[in-house]
Amino acid sequence: MGASFNRMYIILRPAEGHGTGFARLEGIRGRSRLHIQASRLPKGPVRAMLLAGDAHSHAILDLGLMHPLPGQHVLSRDDLALHGGYHTLLLCADWPEPRVLLCGCLSHSSFTLWQMQEAVQHYLAVPAGPSAAQETPRPSVLMLRAHEGT
Repeated sequence: MGASFNRMYIILRPAEGHGTGFARLEGIRGRSRLHIQASRLPKGPVRAMLLAGDAHSHAILDLGLMHPLPGQHVLSRDDLALHGGYHTLLLCADWPEPRVLLCGCLSHSSFTLWQMQEAVQHYLAVPAGPSAAQETPRPSVLMLRAHEGT
């Protein structure tokens, strides 16, 4: 009974700035585990995504916001079902000013950097899930003025 197991390391290259990073993708029996580490990224939230398809019909799998630690950002995802031809891993500045910071190839892709940037900007035209930029404090109900005259 041999279980199908594979492991891939992905070098993340800077698309903007001086960031560096890598990812480890492991697969066993059709399920995948992904661990990403990156450093020297600009301040602010960083979102990880996988890109599939071509420039005309593409799909993005949003892996979520990376966790900032002293000197680096990390993200781990277990039990991913990566059936869809994902070919590029992207680390992006999150909404409201989305831009590709780092990218790495899982397989051959004809996407250019500006096409990746366009896909990310289209995807993040509105906030995607929990975003640090969305977390604006709202006044408590207890701070509302009582209506006079009642």
